[in-house]
Amino acid sequence: MAIITSIREKSGWAIGVIAVGLILFMVGGDLLSPNSTLLGNNKQIVGEIGGDEIELREFSAIVENIKANYPTPPNEQQMQGVRQAAWNEMIYRIAYKNQMDDLGITVTEEEMSDIISGNNIDPAFGQYFRDSTGQVSKENIKQYLSMLKTQGANSQQYQQFVNIEQQLRTSRGRIKYENLISRTSYASDLEAKKEYEKQNDKVEIAYLNVPFYSVADSLVDVSDSDIKAYYNNNQHEFERKANRGIEFVSFSVKPSDSDKEMLEGELKDLSRSFAKTSNDTAFVDSHSEGATNLMSVNMTGVPTYMLNEDITEGQIYGPYFAAGAYRIYKVIGTSEDSVYSARASHILFKNDKDDAAAKREALATLRKIQNGENFEDLAKKVGDAAPTTKANGGDLNWFAKGRMVKEFDQVVFGARRAGLVNKLVKTQFGYHIIKVTETKTKKMYDLAIVEKKLTPSDATINEAYRKASVFASTVKSGRDAFEAKAEEEKIFVEQALNIAPEATFINSLRGNSVRQVVRWAYTEAQVNDVSEVFDLDDRFVVATLMSSREEGVADFAEVKNEAKVQATKAKKAEYIVNKLSGLSGDLASIAKAYGNGAKTDIVNELQFSDISIQGVGIAPKAIGTAFGLKEGATSTPIVDENSVVIVKVRSAEKALETADYTIYQNQVEQRSQRYAFNKILDAVTELSDVKDERYKFF
Repeated sequence: MAIITSIREKSGWAIGVIAVGLILFMVGGDLLSPNSTLLGNNKQIVGEIGGDEIELREFSAIVENIKANYPTPPNEQQMQGVRQAAWNEMIYRIAYKNQMDDLGITVTEEEMSDIISGNNIDPAFGQYFRDSTGQVSKENIKQYLSMLKTQGANSQQYQQFVNIEQQLRTSRGRIKYENLISRTSYASDLEAKKEYEKQNDKVEIAYLNVPFYSVADSLVDVSDSDIKAYYNNNQHEFERKANRGIEFVSFSVKPSDSDKEMLEGELKDLSRSFAKTSNDTAFVDSHSEGATNLMSVNMTGVPTYMLNEDITEGQIYGPYFAAGAYRIYKVIGTSEDSVYSARASHILFKNDKDDAAAKREALATLRKIQNGENFEDLAKKVGDAAPTTKANGGDLNWFAKGRMVKEFDQVVFGARRAGLVNKLVKTQFGYHIIKVTETKTKKMYDLAIVEKKLTPSDATINEAYRKASVFASTVKSGRDAFEAKAEEEKIFVEQALNIAPEATFINSLRGNSVRQVVRWAYTEAQVNDVSEVFDLDDRFVVATLMSSREEGVADFAEVKNEAKVQATKAKKAEYIVNKLSGLSGDLASIAKAYGNGAKTDIVNELQFSDISIQGVGIAPKAIGTAFGLKEGATSTPIVDENSVVIVKVRSAEKALETADYTIYQNQVEQRSQRYAFNKILDAVTELSDVKDERYKFF
């Protein structure tokens, strides 16, 4: 649809485009190049790493190298991963190299030779040179390198190898750097002992807990100055990523009734040619848009809408409409299956609660049918069959032998003629009244299928675009006009308030083309601007920019409510602490004197590694305090995550001393190494002041 719009927009300017094309031909590609000599240096920058600007063409070259490793062209979702891998590669080449240079880390030519053709061939490279046994073949690599020398440095294959070699060098250097950093972690004997104690020391505590929510807001005075003070003192809590907020209206592009009628007529016309053709395979390959054009099916696989037809070889059936497409079928042959299929209906009476009652009701219903009442009508009204089965008058459609439980199967596939089975059939599910609608058969049909998907016609697309264009042209003055016009025309306005630079969907807007809306919001629009018409996969969209925030600490007005919540918690904590500080006695006495909101309890076997206390919730400060108290000691009020807590250590169980803490020392070191390894990229990115602006282009 985007192409159609593009053609539509440009068609009125054909003469001008030709003239401009002639000019561009005369001046060459220089005018539009990233470093135009006619217009001056006009580099397209996708970001900055360690002070170096990253040009789009440089980044795109790495993207193409990574794409070349895919067996098939990656789709848009996969391309997101490809671009991220390319960006990381740029960080490795620039930021990591700067760090490596400072540390004197190098990748020698001997190392490169070793990982390309030596004894430690890089798996990512070696996978392309496996022999018949699946092992990496040095001989195959040797032949490949020899071929490159023969072809020369200007050949495409040689240039591809240069790119691979660069990636291997970067990867080798990164591994050496990351190993150096992660393996600098060391745990002392004291750290090992503390880890042992953390895992094995236990305390039993009594606590008094007063949640912040137990204090009414009216009991604390939180002024604007208090809120602003909290904001100023805790700005790290209000750091935000770049963000855009938009409103948008959609003009859906759906096939009209006229489009459906037109497609049905096209299939009817096609049916006549289909009936006459002698080359069915070529015909469906030429005309069908479906994934499966030929299939052989037994009766269980015959399309539902053909089941009530007299299926005859050579006949055309359809067009039938289902799942967004019209289909016509031609029976091009018959054969015999290895198993029988049959069709039956049933009325089930479950006997899981009262067998006798179920049997009585089943017999009464069977007699009604035998006396002339309609089976299908009764199946819809009585019994315990599945809702869809009841709605279909008990019809189970066609099924293969062995599909149903044994007792049911035997009756249906043993029937010599269609009709009511004049006895109840008992199975593990209960009592069944069975009607055989089609007796067993092994017949199979070979079907040729022409499928045409129902899509909007040009006229339908043009009408939706016209409506969107008229709307956009009348609201250019800004957001107020946008909202007023939408209200006037009763057009639903969607809001998306938190659009990140890398967003790949916006509310109900999905698909690859959504990125154009995101790019507009970040690179072109000012607050209150209204966009041109966006051509998306299944609709046209007009948007207005509501809000714009760059990365950093959010403005106070934007986060005032959040700051108020935290400032109120601080005031409530102060209120609770002041009230508790004036009380004395054991925890039960203090709780009673405090009044509503105070609760006491006892917790056994609390460990230092725990992050929460049963009945309190997350309480790291209270847990840490408990392990710092002596047995029998009581703490002062502790302001924790969601409440104020007083703890008393009833008993402390110290872990027995051990002569060897090696296991715990290894645990600490391995944990530190894993943490360091996982955080190296983030740390280098931060140290190198990386600015990622790919969202402007992708």
